[in-house]
Amino acid sequence: MFAGAAREAVFSNPDVIKRVNADFIPVALKAALVNRPPDDDEGLLYREIERSKPAPQGICVVNSAGKVLNWTLMFDDDKSVLAFLDHSAKRFAQFPDAKKPVAAERYMKFPSQKQQDVEDSGKVLPVLDRHPETQHCPAEPPLREGTVAVRLFGRALDKDGKPVADTLRQENYIEDRFNFAVETQEKLAKALAEAGKGRVKLPLEVTRLWVKQAYMGVLDVQPLDNPGRGKGELKECDFWAQTVASRVALAPGVTLWHVEGESEVFIDERMANGGPGDMHEVKLKWDGFIEMDGDRMTLLVLSAGGKEKLKFQSAYGKEENLVASLLGGHRIDIECGVRYGIIGEPVPIQKAQ
Repeated sequence: MFAGAAREAVFSNPDVIKRVNADFIPVALKAALVNRPPDDDEGLLYREIERSKPAPQGICVVNSAGKVLNWTLMFDDDKSVLAFLDHSAKRFAQFPDAKKPVAAERYMKFPSQKQQDVEDSGKVLPVLDRHPETQHCPAEPPLREGTVAVRLFGRALDKDGKPVADTLRQENYIEDRFNFAVETQEKLAKALAEAGKGRVKLPLEVTRLWVKQAYMGVLDVQPLDNPGRGKGELKECDFWAQTVASRVALAPGVTLWHVEGESEVFIDERMANGGPGDMHEVKLKWDGFIEMDGDRMTLLVLSAGGKEKLKFQSAYGKEENLVASLLGGHRIDIECGVRYGIIGEPVPIQKAQ
């Protein structure tokens, strides 16, 4: 639910953090589960939240019985965020549980743009303790054993090549996660097995996964496989690997591969919520290692450096009131050096099936 925009504009304010920690229990929900609730007791709570949503995203406050007190998508200004928390606390004092019906208040922008309330459903939700031992949390579905979970980190660099100090904005700092499926690892292992002692070109199906994730900004500006009108262009994605002799004999079947490559991705104004003048281009040189045990990846360590150019919401002036533009995202205009790092390891056995 525009989580990145909310983190950088709303939940980075020290006064908001202090108030939330003191009087609220912050919970991040996956948008997919709110919009398509699972068919179980937990799904009943998601459905109760979903029935009054003003959009497929937003900030919601519920009481102890899971009844929605307030929804908002944006705020008039920074002071309005604290006013929203005050208002929600007062409503909670009036309606702390399901003993009295409570209508869900909804705002496009708090407090200036109020929408019609949604009346209480009259349903009493089951009290949930924890998931049974045989049931995975729907927010963290089980992965096939052997799946590699990957974390990516990115930093924008200043004119001296040092990381920009401001890490709140998504055009300066990014974290992401993705997975390497077992089937993809098997295709990688097949390509490596055919290499012999020389260099081998890595399959596009493998390398495209990490190139796709390395970019600054919100999902709307993703330069490859963009959710908008244009999917973007993969101009270059050439990666080579060669065995590292000093590690080949560490254990039977274990090999270490040195990886080098270059990538370039581009998308124009057809990105989601894009307009005239918008574009995104990322050019990177990569270096790192892949450790394989038979046909399974046991370690992935990559770094990349290069240049990134991003223009988003170019038709609008500079917007300093970030809490008033959470939905479409704020204006971005950067052209700078960037660094990315990737670490991947097999998922813990308790999270696999």
